[in-house]
Amino acid sequence: MSVKKTVFFKKITQSKKGVVFCVNKPTAQQVAQSGKSTQVNFKLGGATVTGRKAFHNFGQQYFVQLDCSKLTKTQLPKVGDEFQIVTTDKPVMNQSTGEAMPNLKWGYAG
Repeated sequence: MSVKKTVFFKKITQSKKGVVFCVNKPTAQQVAQSGKSTQVNFKLGGATVTGRKAFHNFGQQYFVQLDCSKLTKTQLPKVGDEFQIVTTDKPVMNQSTGEAMPNLKWGYAG
């Protein structure tokens, strides 16, 4: 089922051929940290050990195929800018594994 929905800009894909939008409004800081493994110290019994800090959960996200290759830096939207897209329940499939990507569904411009 397709539904027009208000979503928020998260990022343009590395290939510049798609855009990821979120239902929950992200911040630039959350997006910047999402691709990095942040180490934290954790007290475990009598020792301090190192572990990974949890990533921010962006909730439901939508992938929209859009050619952004000709956009300049001044034309890029800001993280969290609001847009209207047509959303679907169809999951985006990982091309390497053939499995559905968690929390990532197809969306369309318009």
